[in-house]
Amino acid sequence: MASDAKAERLQNLPLFNGADKDAIEHLAAAADEVTVEAGHTLISQGRHHQEMYVLESGAAVVEIDGRQVAEVVAGEFVGELGYFTKAPASATVRTAAESKLLVIPYNRFEQILDDNPRMVRAIVAELAERLQAADHQLKTMKA
Repeated sequence: MASDAKAERLQNLPLFNGADKDAIEHLAAAADEVTVEAGHTLISQGRHHQEMYVLESGAAVVEIDGRQVAEVVAGEFVGELGYFTKAPASATVRTAAESKLLVIPYNRFEQILDDNPRMVRAIVAELAERLQAADHQLKTMKA
């Protein structure tokens, strides 16, 4: 079953490896699999979006005001801030190579998070790491 294969792949991603089996199965059922070419815009700075993306393979770049500020590699996710803040995207995310993605609409993601606090903690931990990295990058730029 395709959903079982998606669930297994999600379980192997560092972000979700602490989530319980039911949460992973619900996430797999909610996620759509897509493959996009290099240069495909996933998220546009200044626009509202309704989904998050888990990069299964390939690569993407994050740009703010046209300047690359980060890279996204397999196993990482983007678009989650729009779910949590409901604000327009703070950056543009574009694939740098052909990429296989899981697309999770916010309306499906909300119920999964409501039912699975361990997954919420895993996402918060990942966001905290990103915040620390961004803080370190800012301090380095000011030095």
